[in-house]
Amino acid sequence: MRAFLLLCMLASATAFFTGTPLQAGARQTAQRSSRSNMEMRARVCDLLGKRPNRQARVVTFSHKRNKTVQHVNLQTKRYFSDELGRNVKLRLSTKGMKTVTKYGGVDAAAKKFGLDLTKF
Repeated sequence: MRAFLLLCMLASATAFFTGTPLQAGARQTAQRSSRSNMEMRARVCDLLGKRPNRQARVVTFSHKRNKTVQHVNLQTKRYFSDELGRNVKLRLSTKGMKTVTKYGGVDAAAKKFGLDLTKF
């Protein structure tokens, strides 16, 4: 009887064993195709760092105060970088675009605000 119980326990243990133990810290990285390399980015100006105003209120006729978000006016703009010798595509606020014009080019503005253009 003991031998039979031992044999049943051994058979049930090997039936659920798949061969490779699970590792707690190991993560499997999924291979992505070239189509799905889109990255979600925050609505922030690349040059000035302007962010949405999340503390804005709308006051109705009856004087109720409702929360709203005032988004930054972001535009995608390409500039030619003389230092890199290529076009650089940035998400800038309209004030950031005026700042680039004021400094005379994207290289001078990036140097002023500490922006690394090689990442764009």
